[in-house]
Amino acid sequence: MRLTRKEVSPGQYVNVEEFFVKYKNYSYLHCEWATLEQLERDKRIHQKLKRFKTKQAQMRHIFQEDEEPFNPDYVEVDRILDESNSVDKENGEPLIYYLVKWCSLPYEDATWELKEDVDEAKVAEFKKIQSRQPRLKRTPRPPASAWKKLEQSREYRSGNTLREYQLEGVNWLLFNWYNRQNCILADEMGLGKTIQSIALLSEVFTAGVQGPFLIIAPLSTITNWEREFTTWTEMNAIVYHGSLASRQMIQQYEMYCKDDKDHLIPGAYKFDALITTFEMVLSDCPELREIYWRCVIIDEAHRLKNRNCKLLDSLKMLNLEHKVLLTGTPLQNTVEELFSLLHFLEPAQFPSETEFLRDFGDLKTEEQVQKLQAILKPMMLRRLKEDVEKNLAPKQETIIEVELTDVQKKYYRAILERNFSFLSMGANQNSNVPNLLNTMMELRKCCNHPYLITGAEEKIVMELREVYDPSAPDFHLQALVRSAGKLVLLDKLLPRLKAGGHKVLIFSQMVRCLDILEDYLIHKRYLYERIDVSRTRTGSSSCSAPGREGWAST
Repeated sequence: MRLTRKEVSPGQYVNVEEFFVKYKNYSYLHCEWATLEQLERDKRIHQKLKRFKTKQAQMRHIFQEDEEPFNPDYVEVDRILDESNSVDKENGEPLIYYLVKWCSLPYEDATWELKEDVDEAKVAEFKKIQSRQPRLKRTPRPPASAWKKLEQSREYRSGNTLREYQLEGVNWLLFNWYNRQNCILADEMGLGKTIQSIALLSEVFTAGVQGPFLIIAPLSTITNWEREFTTWTEMNAIVYHGSLASRQMIQQYEMYCKDDKDHLIPGAYKFDALITTFEMVLSDCPELREIYWRCVIIDEAHRLKNRNCKLLDSLKMLNLEHKVLLTGTPLQNTVEELFSLLHFLEPAQFPSETEFLRDFGDLKTEEQVQKLQAILKPMMLRRLKEDVEKNLAPKQETIIEVELTDVQKKYYRAILERNFSFLSMGANQNSNVPNLLNTMMELRKCCNHPYLITGAEEKIVMELREVYDPSAPDFHLQALVRSAGKLVLLDKLLPRLKAGGHKVLIFSQMVRCLDILEDYLIHKRYLYERIDVSRTRTGSSSCSAPGREGWAST
């Protein structure tokens, strides 16, 4: 909202409120400033303005007036879905419209835009995809004898090349593909399992098997997968996720080729790789079951370790020619969990859990260990950073002991005194264990931030009103920071790290701690990303974007 001067008569001006408006069924490209008089045709405009002003009043201390009214991504073209031709009614000139899917917005928010308003490079990409001939014939996988080791990395899109150990990993993946051996790439996190997998699919594509490929990954990583496909290959990779309306649009515009009459051609796929989430697989999508997938890459595959999980049942309903599992978690858990992965990869080779547990259930003898290693060796590749990246600097770790604030000491003492009887009895009796564990959790919360304790925030804010001006813009920020020693330290560190051009990654085991950190970062006007198991805030794809200072994650 802004105030502008409007001339009502010669030399006479009045102040008029203008509102920055996003119109229904129009893209953010068409947002504009409008007066209340211009908006009167909307019967509910007064209710909408009331809600807007209430929200603005609540947020006035948090957001600056000159901040962007919406995410700039919303006016960046992500993909073009369709083309339509029309005629200008006024002058008879031909008009070309494109159906545009915008960055960071779902497919259901796609809008028709004039050719003049659309990025020419995106139009060229769309034309290239549209010009492809439907591929109805399934190319057979080459025989094992056709495999040849790649002696050096070829140059991928954007001039990218593989590191030496990544090339070794791609050779191993390719060898298994040619030899019909499903496998597990278990490299330590940070060694580029995503890139090695995409390079594998690129080599398979070059060998003549041009998809369709399936990528199943956590929601927080699918944008990264999409970006890496674009960075490394010329393949057409689409993301299949979102509401029913968005998925229906993907099926209509992105999944299938069309004939001359604009009818979908079953079995003729417009995409080369489809990226989706575990949730989509679990939701029993029949459109995914109808496709014969030439290769599937499953990221964070340790989610399959429970043999009775529904995800495994859903995956077994898919037609998968070749399977590759990715996990950065070492397989050091139970033998039952290991069997679950092996049975999914090679059910014919590992049909019986009973037999597998009989052979390896306890792993007590060296013979058992060696036999299991011999089985896993052709199926699993795991490298550590210190083994392959000799030029990496050693990790530096600094442990800082933070003193509790006076507020924390007060609550810490109260928790101990209130539960003194349980603590003094110890955990020798089973009946005392739950009480002891509850006490320990309350103490942990207190050490992290007293706001985690039920009812503490209201009392802390009330006490601060006596020594700090409650009308001050930073009143709630001061209450937040002063209450916890860790936040006091963070409040001192972040400005220095920001000034030094650093990016900061903050981990917490408590989701509610992330809520507190998020409030702090908003108050301080730090740009940030948030990733946790339940949601992604502002899109994980921009965690490394310029100007991004913090990234909070569970």
